[in-house]
Amino acid sequence: MIKEYTTVELLDIFTTKVLEDPNLNIYVLADAAQESKFLKAFTHLRQKCLIIEAAGEKARAVSPHLLQMPIDFFANEWQWIQKNAAGTSIITIIVSGLSFKSLFDHLRCFLEIQLEGGLDLFLAFWDPAILATLVGNKEDTSLYVQGSLFNEKQIQDLLTPIHSWWYWNRVAQLQKIIGFNQYLEKRPIIKTPIQFTVEQEEQMIEATLPDNLIYYLKLNNGFLVDHLDTQALYKMIIDNLPKARKIGLSGTRDLVNFMCLKLVYKDQFDTDTQLQSILNDVEKAKISMDDAMQKIMNMK
Repeated sequence: MIKEYTTVELLDIFTTKVLEDPNLNIYVLADAAQESKFLKAFTHLRQKCLIIEAAGEKARAVSPHLLQMPIDFFANEWQWIQKNAAGTSIITIIVSGLSFKSLFDHLRCFLEIQLEGGLDLFLAFWDPAILATLVGNKEDTSLYVQGSLFNEKQIQDLLTPIHSWWYWNRVAQLQKIIGFNQYLEKRPIIKTPIQFTVEQEEQMIEATLPDNLIYYLKLNNGFLVDHLDTQALYKMIIDNLPKARKIGLSGTRDLVNFMCLKLVYKDQFDTDTQLQSILNDVEKAKISMDDAMQKIMNMK
């Protein structure tokens, strides 16, 4: 069950709704790759790099860290978070009865997944969009893929010792994932790495597709997207992916090229007869998208 909040007033929500049980602890899972000021601002707090395999100080400095936060939500640390992190994807907030070490060990069980072909990958569940996709969040309309990527047992394994897991989505709405909140003297044995089926692999690829397209658009076509914030660019992509799929496009390169055309032609995309004639040939498999791009460049 996930409840959506339309405010980023973190302190108001947490001081009135969260800590009803004095045995609960509060943790922050911070993505240092997005913002490393956390590690410097909170050196006095207990913190540890989740990816202990990270080689060297530089690698650890841009890896996710677990931090234990003060229970007092009026403490300076929470004021800092309210000012610097609320409404962003920099952190997620975990409420649990587990000790720091137990929670750290528990989270590490979900760091690595293994695909059916034997390939091992890191699972970046510190990213709110990935976290919500893993456990499912039908109420979060900012997600590209609805439904849970984890199966029922995997969800239970992850959330059994969690009271609640809070995050901000792409439109700065604070949401919470409600866990099972079971106090366990001994952690259940979780077989690692987490096994993914082919279907889960395909779901994961699809769920991360918009972000991958954003990455390549910014990397290679920055002049087309610099005027858009990430939220607007994300919406443009998810609105137009069905149109790209309709003409048979699936590969990243082809999809990026399609989005570039949308950005260049803007309101004239659907009405430019030459462009639509070329894309119609792509849909009929008469030419490839690469051929289409060459024709369009020559046309311009």
